[in-house]
This record gives sequence, structure tokens and C-alpha cells, in this order.
Amino acid sequence: MTADTLEPRPDVRRPPGAISSRIRAGSERLIREPLVHFFAAGLVLFAAYEHHRADTDLYRIEVTPQRVAQLVAGYRAEFGGEPSPQRVNQLVDRYVDDEVLYREGLARKLDRDDEIVRRRVVQKMQFLQQDLAAPAEPTESELAAYYRAHRADYVAPAAVGFSHIFFADGAGGSEIARRRALAVLASLSDAATRAPDRGDSFPDLYDYSGFSPDAARRLFGDSELSRRLFALPPGRWAGPFRSSYGWHLVRVQTVEPAKIPAFDAVRPRVRDAMVASRQAAANRESFQALRARFTVVRDGPVR
Repeated sequence: MTADTLEPRPDVRRPPGAISSRIRAGSERLIREPLVHFFAAGLVLFAAYEHHRADTDLYRIEVTPQRVAQLVAGYRAEFGGEPSPQRVNQLVDRYVDDEVLYREGLARKLDRDDEIVRRRVVQKMQFLQQDLAAPAEPTESELAAYYRAHRADYVAPAAVGFSHIFFADGAGGSEIARRRALAVLASLSDAATRAPDRGDSFPDLYDYSGFSPDAARRLFGDSELSRRLFALPPGRWAGPFRSSYGWHLVRVQTVEPAKIPAFDAVRPRVRDAMVASRQAAANRESFQALRARFTVVRDGPVR
């Protein structure tokens, strides 16, 4: 058979209007199907039931034995004793009252856009997210290596032993007190190791030993005396130096230079610091894994 004898095939394509009509007709038949009505009604009933159940759960407060035990444990931790039966009933009543207010607040969406609530939730999540797993106990070689890498953290600071004479500002003011201190300094002999009676009453001690820079800041504040005390030559009266109390004449008796302690002397501190460092690293890794689940979208330029 040749190509000339072949009859042309009819065009079976349907016009677009016919396709639309068939789709529309099918949709209308589907809408009229009783089974479709049944499923639609079921979805509506299910949604209504879930909504009703959520409301019912919100307004249903169950005081379980476990909850009562928690309330009793909290009372015991705070007051150090067992609550009486009457007190337990009061604790339960208070819990129910608080729960009523809390749940009604949730129902009214009072937790939305509240910075205090947000901060509290953040704090609780931080508590739950941290210290999920204890780090491995470091070996002796790891502790020694950590100590060598952080040796400066364990340096015992310089310390001094000294006596001082105090001059309060009083009614005459600061300048009068300073002049009094200068007059006493001019009459003092360096051989006098202490002379507290030449000044005013001081609320703390007059003689100190093994006094560190931190101790000086705690007692005298961030003052001239705290800064100058550890640079004074021993065996001589010097001053006056200002502190948060007033003016002081100082005689340094002994000077203990800063020193690096042996590893064995600070091993417990090294171990605690290393474990804390590992725990902090684990907490950061855990948070980064949590943060990776979120997508952050910023609107506008980043400042």
C-alpha cells in the first residue's frame, strides 16, 4: 500500500470549550455526591470537637497526687519542715487559684507580645537546653595541658603587709583632713611600725598581712590608695593617699611578689575550670543545633 492510498486520520482533538464543560460537569456531579457531603460534614464535626476539647482541657484543672507531692516538696525546701494537712490544703487552693488565673490569661492571649513572659520563657529554655550531658572527666595529661595553656589564670597576685593611719574628712572637709595627715607624716619616724592613735578611728583594721589587690579594691574602693599601695617601698611611711573613707598614711611592712603555684597545688581549680569550659562548649554546640532549625529573615538593612 502506498502513501497515496492512505486515508487521512480524523482530528480527535476537542476544542478548549468542550474540555472546560466536561470539567465543570464533573465538578457539579462530585458536589452532588452524598459521600462528599458526608466527608465534609465529618471534617466540620471533627474541627468543632477538637475546638471543644481544647476549651474543655483549658478549663479542667486536675490536682494529681504528683502535683500535691511537688507542692509539698517546694514547701519543704523553703521552710525546712513538713506542712500540716491544713497547710497542704492551703497550698493546693493557692495552686488552683494561680492555675485559674494562668489559664484564663492564656485564653485571653495575654501571653502574646509580653516582654516579661518572653524573658521568662527564654530563661526556662536556657535552663532546659544547658547541661544536657555531663562532659567526660578529664585525664591527668589533659589537666596538665590545660594548666600549661592557662597558667596565667592561676598566678597568685602580689600581696603586702602594712599598717595605716586614717584621717576622716569630718566637719572640716577633705582638704583639712589631708593637711592633718601631712602634718603627722612630717613628725613620724620610719622606725615607728604603727601609730593608729595619731589619726582617727577607722571602721576596719589598722594592720593587714597578705593583702591582695582584690582585697584592697573591696575595702578601699577603686581609689588612689588601692592603686598606689602595691608600688610603695617597704619600711617607710608614705602618703597621704585618698580612699573611699578618707585619707591614709601607709607603712608597708612586707612584700610578697606574685608567684605561679605548682600544678598539684591548684589541681582541683584546674579540673573545675576545664570541666566548666567543656560544658560551656557543649552548651554552645547544643544551642547551635537548635538554632539551625530556624530560618531568620531580616527586614531592612542590618545595623
